[in-house]
Amino acid sequence: VGGKVGGQGKAPPIYSPREVMKLPVLLSGKPEYPRRAREDGITGVVMVMVVIGTDGSVEPGSPRIQRSVPGLDEAALESVAGWRFSPALGHDGAPVRVKVVIPVKFALR
Repeated sequence: VGGKVGGQGKAPPIYSPREVMKLPVLLSGKPEYPRRAREDGITGVVMVMVVIGTDGSVEPGSPRIQRSVPGLDEAALESVAGWRFSPALGHDGAPVRVKVVIPVKFALR
């Protein structure tokens, strides 16, 4: 009573990389090096955990720092949020949501 037809259903499960047949592949995305970090010579690899949806996009609110590099964390989170991937595929060949950790490398050239 009082509910909506087609209302909020249960979200599809999130799989780990070991539970999928094919992992997502980065299609587009590159970190934006913060000017201040570049000027200060800060380099490193920030590890960011994300949930990649069935459409290959990073699900909003999912990026979390797993390994920090002070001065680069915020740039890594902002960059990864807009990256596009091929979706992960489950054992039945259908796209699935998957939680992965992405290394975001910042190096001066």
